[in-house]
Amino acid sequence: MSSPAEQFPDDPDDRPGDPNASAREQAHRRRRSLQEQARATLAKKMARVAKSHRKIARATAQRARDLDDLRQWSSDPVTAKLLNPDYARDGAAGPVLTDADASPRKVPAWEDQEIARRTVISEVACSLHLADRTAENLIGEAAIFAGPMTATLKLMSTGDLSYRHGQVLMEQLSFLPLEEVAVLEAQLLPVATELTVGKLAGRARRMRERAHPETITKRATEAVKERGVWWEGRPDGMGTLTWYGTAQQTQAAHDRLTSIAEATRSREYQDESIPEDQRRTIGQICADAIGDLLLDGVTPTGTGGGIRGSVMVTVPVLTAMGKIDAPGFLEGYGPIPADAAREIAGGAPSWTRLLTQPETGVVLSVGKEQYKVPADLRRWLRLRDGTCRFPGCTRPAARSHIDHTRPWEDGGPTDYDNLAHLCAAHHRLKHQSLWNVKQEPGGVLVWTSPAGEIHRTYPETALGPPVTQAPVPEAPASSAAPRPSNLPEQPPF
Repeated sequence: MSSPAEQFPDDPDDRPGDPNASAREQAHRRRRSLQEQARATLAKKMARVAKSHRKIARATAQRARDLDDLRQWSSDPVTAKLLNPDYARDGAAGPVLTDADASPRKVPAWEDQEIARRTVISEVACSLHLADRTAENLIGEAAIFAGPMTATLKLMSTGDLSYRHGQVLMEQLSFLPLEEVAVLEAQLLPVATELTVGKLAGRARRMRERAHPETITKRATEAVKERGVWWEGRPDGMGTLTWYGTAQQTQAAHDRLTSIAEATRSREYQDESIPEDQRRTIGQICADAIGDLLLDGVTPTGTGGGIRGSVMVTVPVLTAMGKIDAPGFLEGYGPIPADAAREIAGGAPSWTRLLTQPETGVVLSVGKEQYKVPADLRRWLRLRDGTCRFPGCTRPAARSHIDHTRPWEDGGPTDYDNLAHLCAAHHRLKHQSLWNVKQEPGGVLVWTSPAGEIHRTYPETALGPPVTQAPVPEAPASSAAPRPSNLPEQPPF
């Protein structure tokens, strides 16, 4: 082992016969000692991080086993039958009406296996505070890890392979026939522990392409069926629009936006009237260009002309008048800047505009009581709820049903404190599974899962009760009041 003098060169300030050499040597030793202590502390802390990282891998592996055990249990025909609420009823519930507006369209009841599958997905989603799709994906992953990819799951169980690395392998191997999975898995696992997630994804993609028995043309034909567009709200009045399409379309669109942006930026930089701090970046121009093309561009159905989506925005009266800058409220998103709310309220006739009293937030002139929910009460409920009111669901209220929390045929009134929005899937789940819901004052929904867990969901906007019409005088006791003509013969809720 080398001496400290051999490990560290002499300081050039040290000179033979220098009376301060001893003091400088002591200072050097002290600095070296502090540096070694820092390195030792770094190693100790990194060891703790690595240990925690391995624990996460082991925990996710155990979660996969537990989820797959739950899946297999629920898929048993006997279990599925017991999870159907009709098992303990005198008779079957029958088809479900799609909305509380007495629409004649009906959907058939789910089979036992479908009820069990959706029950498990909703239980996992609510218990782990996940979206239904995320919970469904976790269960699907667990089935693959515990099935054809047991070697990967074993490596995750020891902490030698992270959950994200395992996901990358699964994403690639799941596209292969089962008989090919084990072969490619055995080739990838030895290097998987040494590569980053990105590097592993690239290598796995190339190896899968060589091993796949089907041509890429056939697989691309199937993959294109998954194309779609998704929107997600972001902080500070922003949002993200994701387009999932073919590689050639999305790349061509990106190239076009970039070309537009480069030409526009060149013109802006030549325009001396534009202040330096107001000149846009390439990214900013691309974002503005795609907005202009989507909202105002020519499409197969005609030429655009600004915002065409049916969206509800709530604007405080004093904000609309320009006297205060209280934020507006965009349905399905939340607060937006006052200027944006004023622009929408003043210039976009396709938007639904509701003026609210600034102190109480009460919406004016809505409310009736009958089975079919009137338009004014529907608008009030849409503003109050914002989204589907099942735990964790973010589907906008505008694309959801209005449900009687207490069924209408059981005496539940068509009133603001007995109505709430549920998307089509969760509307059916409420009526065709063992989930139960009650509505508390203020529009709070209290859900009880089949496993007995309690989940509360709260309105997106706190509103006072809607203004109701004057009560209609009751009919004489000797004659029975006829059922209103717009009611179904047997309303389901």
